[in-house]
Amino acid sequence: MKKYKLLYFVSEDEYFITHKINQAKTAFKFFDEIRIMCKFSSYSRKIKLSGFKTINFNFSRKSINPILNLKSLTKFFSIITQYKPDVIQCFALKPILYSVIINFFLKKDVKIICCVVGMGYLIINKNFFAKVYKFIYFFLLKIFINKKVFFVFQNADNYYLFRKKKIITKNNSNLIRGSGVCTEKFKSNNQKKIYDLIFHSRIIKDKGVFELINAIKILRNQNVYFKTLFLGDLDKENRSFISEEQVNFWVKEKLIIWKRKTNNVLPFLQKSKISILPSYREGLPKSLLEAASCKLPIISSDVPGCREICINNFNGFLVQPKDSESLSKSIQKLLYNPNLIRKFGKNSREIVIKQFSDQIISSEFLKLYKRVIKKAL
Repeated sequence: MKKYKLLYFVSEDEYFITHKINQAKTAFKFFDEIRIMCKFSSYSRKIKLSGFKTINFNFSRKSINPILNLKSLTKFFSIITQYKPDVIQCFALKPILYSVIINFFLKKDVKIICCVVGMGYLIINKNFFAKVYKFIYFFLLKIFINKKVFFVFQNADNYYLFRKKKIITKNNSNLIRGSGVCTEKFKSNNQKKIYDLIFHSRIIKDKGVFELINAIKILRNQNVYFKTLFLGDLDKENRSFISEEQVNFWVKEKLIIWKRKTNNVLPFLQKSKISILPSYREGLPKSLLEAASCKLPIISSDVPGCREICINNFNGFLVQPKDSESLSKSIQKLLYNPNLIRKFGKNSREIVIKQFSDQIISSEFLKLYKRVIKKAL
């Protein structure tokens, strides 16, 4: 009986651990061997102990240098021809493009599952360079995509964008909303609330960080004081990178409390009253799923990804992106209304249990694996 092999291609090991490891474990029901390919930092041992094999693939997420990208593609091609996977499941824009291009030239019948977890830079930025990058990206996808490629989207907006660009059809695409969250692990308790707001994400401009800081300043000028926890790391490879000096300045000004990314975010969520994420655009943010599962009300931007989790006036408030004034009003409205915090928090958990639990999302991926494997037979 043939043994099937899956190559899981993500940008970095931390993303795999925080977002995808439970889904990948589910894949063992269909695959005899799963290798995780990414740029490894400190999670290689943990991934191996979970039953996965690993391939270190060091590449730059933001580089557009054609020579560097050609070298990365050549290395990727060598890995594929040596490992001979039956399915490649890839996440994020560059791994998707690499996989689609390489698959075009492979003689072996390899299926590709492209998971579009967010569009970020391609959509948010409107400058000339971003427009050129976007044009080239979609142009290359159109050239190299074939019948062996499937697409998975976390929100409907990105799905319809790809339909509009005529990259996908109904037959080669699925909508699977988010990475799921373990509702048995992420739940509230009776711990004393230390933080009024928790911003639990990478600290980059596109997450609406400057707007949040401005909202805090607006309220401070009105003598409204509260504790805001920034729980997350910097991302130097991201084009909207914020410097450590800038974040430390906000700490010095007592606008925020900053704790770098931790392997265990649960205690911080349980000690917080409100989750806030004023992003410009998302795929479907895991941080909001985890917060909602812990019965936290949400304040977020009315943008793709966030509006799937936060329903205005039901489990939180949606504000227009890049609007510090509206953000400050929503914070103040919720901050001093404990009954509304409890009501929204209860509704948050109900949404997660009904739509976004690990079991629901894993079940959707199992159906997709079955479909892909069936086509590979």
